[in-house]
Amino acid sequence: MKIKLLATVFIVFLCNTGKAQTISLKVTTKTTGKDSLANATVQLYLLPDTLLAETQISQYPANVFTVKPFSKYLVKVTAVGFKEVDKSVTVSDKPLSTVILLSTKDNTLNTVTVVAKKPLIRQEDDKTIVDAEPLANSSTNSYEVLEKAPGVVVDQDGNVYLSSNAPATVYINGRQMRMSTDDIASLLKSLPAGSIDKIEIIRTPSAKYDAANSGGIVNVVLKKGIKIGTTGSVNVRYDQGVYGTTTAGFSINKSVGKINSYLSYQFTHRNYYETIQSNRQVGTDTLLMQKSVTKYSPTTNYVGGGIDVQLNKKWDVSYDLRLTANNNSSSALSSNDFVNTSTQNEFYKSQTPISNDGPSLFIGNTLASKFKIDSSGSEWTNELDYTYTKSNNQQLYTNYYLQPFDSTLAGNGNTHTNSNVIEIKSDLSLKLKHRFLLETGLKISTADNSNDAMYYTKTGSAMQQVDIYQTSSFTYKEDINAAYAQLSKTFNGVIFKAGLRYENTNITGNPLIPVDTSFHINRNDLFPYFYIKRNLFKVLGYPLVGNAIFRRSIIRPGYDALNPSPKFIDPFTYNVGNPNLHPQFTTNYELNATYNDFPVFAVGVNNTKDVFSQVTYQNDTNKIAYRTYDNLGSSKEVYARLFGGLPPGGKYFMYLGVQYNYIQYNGTYEGLPLNYNRGSWTFFMGQELKATPTLRIGINGWMYVNGFRAFNELKNLGQLNLSITKTALKKKLSIILSGNDILKTNKSTFHLQQGSVLVNGTRETDSQRIGLTFRYNFGIAAHKEEKKETVNQSPVNTEPNQ
Repeated sequence: MKIKLLATVFIVFLCNTGKAQTISLKVTTKTTGKDSLANATVQLYLLPDTLLAETQISQYPANVFTVKPFSKYLVKVTAVGFKEVDKSVTVSDKPLSTVILLSTKDNTLNTVTVVAKKPLIRQEDDKTIVDAEPLANSSTNSYEVLEKAPGVVVDQDGNVYLSSNAPATVYINGRQMRMSTDDIASLLKSLPAGSIDKIEIIRTPSAKYDAANSGGIVNVVLKKGIKIGTTGSVNVRYDQGVYGTTTAGFSINKSVGKINSYLSYQFTHRNYYETIQSNRQVGTDTLLMQKSVTKYSPTTNYVGGGIDVQLNKKWDVSYDLRLTANNNSSSALSSNDFVNTSTQNEFYKSQTPISNDGPSLFIGNTLASKFKIDSSGSEWTNELDYTYTKSNNQQLYTNYYLQPFDSTLAGNGNTHTNSNVIEIKSDLSLKLKHRFLLETGLKISTADNSNDAMYYTKTGSAMQQVDIYQTSSFTYKEDINAAYAQLSKTFNGVIFKAGLRYENTNITGNPLIPVDTSFHINRNDLFPYFYIKRNLFKVLGYPLVGNAIFRRSIIRPGYDALNPSPKFIDPFTYNVGNPNLHPQFTTNYELNATYNDFPVFAVGVNNTKDVFSQVTYQNDTNKIAYRTYDNLGSSKEVYARLFGGLPPGGKYFMYLGVQYNYIQYNGTYEGLPLNYNRGSWTFFMGQELKATPTLRIGINGWMYVNGFRAFNELKNLGQLNLSITKTALKKKLSIILSGNDILKTNKSTFHLQQGSVLVNGTRETDSQRIGLTFRYNFGIAAHKEEKKETVNQSPVNTEPNQ
């Protein structure tokens, strides 16, 4: 009924084509002295995309432009003999005037440097954009920049959370990374902090985006090139926790005429540990006490590069390459003790050393084009993306039975995984008459995955034999075809946007070994989206803007969740997928408010059906726990968020926020009714003090209170980070001293009670670390001909924002 009502509103809104409102902007140009000003060029750009809206020659007493209400513009004034001036203006619903002062410049032509104060956070409709520059100044890699982004919480596994308890989908340069959470985290940790241009946080994605993003989208946008000559940076870092980590690399950006190219390389050798202790009730008077200590020593080589070519004023083409080669290595020691709880007597004890070793390779290629249809911002973009992933892993383990003493059981296996993903996407954005904006597009995605595992076991001096339980062969193919249409319109200062996305899903799984349990899914789904934005009232001259959003989304079980091949963790714990999983659907309602393009408040509801979650089942005969996935029923999640802060630009800036989540599950577990609810709090903050022009001190952190992850109830945990940044050599050299988790509070204490499974435990990682980074930025000025061309381009910031 709600969808029908919203659809009716949408149809009425499409039929209304009332005359759009326009506002006048008066620009007065003056000089700081008595110099005469003649034939100055006044250009007006529409923000945030910096689209040229209109160009005029300076007039007396002022130039008048017709602009859109509730918009932002950049006014650019250039004149011979005067320094170029850029000024941003915010238009409300009333006529606006501004004055621009021009000052004379030196006769010597040097490299043009425009330093502008950019806000740390700004809101663009349903998207929050975080400027990465201030965060990168005190970070050592891209993963830390993401951790410090306001409102983003990254857990110990690398999952990113925004508004809900469902993890967000991570994109890089607008493309979904079809990689595991660990692989995405490894990729970001191998990228230098300065390689990120901005982070886009989309909590409620529109119909333009894939529907499989119930937890929202975090899009990490990397820098691609700078329009002035050749620039780049080199970096080297060492940090020390219990173990040390070394990383070094470089990046180069080159611009020659209409061709921009970029290349970066980063080497990382990480050493860290993870300790998990748990006590699991396996009987009325029996407790299984487990402890696992794992040391990881992966080595990563990352290469990224590409080229952008401007064919003419309308056509741009680009090619982007991302390659990550990992040498993964880990060694663990797992101990397992059975204790009689009434007598406290230990009657069974075993130890299992486990090693995993093997290479992995990720290659991403993207060929893209953009066609500018008109000067108002209409454009047509196309992308062809191919991703290849390959990994091999050799696992060795030995079960030593110490009490009672028995023959050892040795196991070994090799796992080979391959993945090929091809995506073709075409998007059309048309700015029509009467201020209509039409967005439409198509996307074809196909993914082929295969997993082959061959395991052997050997007891004592007996002959080695095939482990029929872990030996497996599994192929998985996923085809998703999508089309969407989205229309927006402004009526008297109120923006309406409505869209509909259609997705056809074809999934085929073929578990061939040990038994053939093939399955096929073919379904068609519609995902509506509605968005309304209007000014509420003014505070200190700026409007408080309200937004209302409705959307429907899906989470499809991925390859790992469906793969029924068991993965050995320890003698009493296995990870195994569930090929019978169904997708879950979420309907989201949200109201939020922004002040001067800064998000300040949000409240929302997520209603989810066919919830699938990670669960734990126990075999009562051999006491083995199977960590798997299952559909449990439905859930309702209510959340609220408050946010505030001071923008960067002065000596001090800060942000702080709080979010509350309450979730309730209703369904079945192990054939019994499941009624579960939990409320949790998330606090986050960041501060930076510019003690001197060359010395910055930053601190940021988060705290999770009464947390909840996949039915694991967590006690309070958090992380506090400190950084001191010193610049030298005309700010080309940055020396960063950083401390991560300085209070060592990122340690989770969990309680899990699901049906017959009762577990209490702790988990900690090598998160308390001290590091030192040296980063040097270099630049080679362009030739004289290129400098002249550069002066007439859009403003370029070649220094960190102050």
